[in-house]
Amino acid sequence: MSNSAYVIIKQNECMRKFRNAEATGPKQAKTLEELGVKPDRIFRGLEDRAVFLPGRDPGTYYMDANAADDFIAARRRRALLMMVLGLAAALALFLLSRR
Repeated sequence: MSNSAYVIIKQNECMRKFRNAEATGPKQAKTLEELGVKPDRIFRGLEDRAVFLPGRDPGTYYMDANAADDFIAARRRRALLMMVLGLAAALALFLLSRR
């Protein structure tokens, strides 16, 4: 499995844990231990993108559902763009090789 695929799987798993625990607002914030989430680089990356925000109590976090949806949509747009660029490059190579 590539590193990119691993990161995406772990990001999805982390967001799923917050959704399943219904930690989606400041009042429902939970500790990472309660959620079974490690404060690793994947969690910190999502925290930097404001997907996970600190709760009212120290050491608690909740997921901003709108930010999570925006993050997933942006990730899909990047993947689509990479596919289109790859296809364009393949087409250009094909057309240039026919000369």
